[in-house]
Amino acid sequence: MRLFLIGCEYAGTTTLALKIRDWVKAKKGIDFGSVHDHWKIPDVVVHTPDELTEQETQQFLALSTRVKEAYMRHNLYYHTPHGIRKEDQLIIGHYIEDTIYANLYYNYGGPGQAGFRTAHSKTIEEIVMKLAPETVLILVKASPEAIRKRMLDKPHKYPVVQEKDIETVLQAFESSFQASQISNKISIDTTRFSPDESLVEFAKKIRAFS
Repeated sequence: MRLFLIGCEYAGTTTLALKIRDWVKAKKGIDFGSVHDHWKIPDVVVHTPDELTEQETQQFLALSTRVKEAYMRHNLYYHTPHGIRKEDQLIIGHYIEDTIYANLYYNYGGPGQAGFRTAHSKTIEEIVMKLAPETVLILVKASPEAIRKRMLDKPHKYPVVQEKDIETVLQAFESSFQASQISNKISIDTTRFSPDESLVEFAKKIRAFS
């Protein structure tokens, strides 16, 4: 089983992914192990719930844009399928998230470099479709109002999405979801769902692909 979750920061991708990991292990005996969630700078190395030390975080943030871009590009391809061997994997964000946030916030793939990250994104998706066509793409979304409330209630230490950009980011993920070549798709709206209710919704919808 290969699950690929995407969605705006604060929509609940990581929370749902951890619920899914435990549910899949209990119900199907599939052990995803690590949840790969490495595309929100500076959270680019460790696996939830581990965190970088503050010193490591500051060291990464101090890198030049060119070095950050190179690291993130290598990170993308490292987590891209390399062969036809079937692999159970639970991944959040990956090339879709990286492209959206790169264009908005990371200063690469934006003005003066039009299409830079988009080109890598297209290449990676073609590899996924060739080597891991069983991948299920899951869009986790919430209303702008819900995102704003979560930002206020439980702010991240190093947030990526700015409040003024919420609608733009939500639309970017929706557009990427619709445009993706991945044919196995699920959409889950967490606006009025608790994490457990979102898991129930996932369990219902994943039956079509399991």
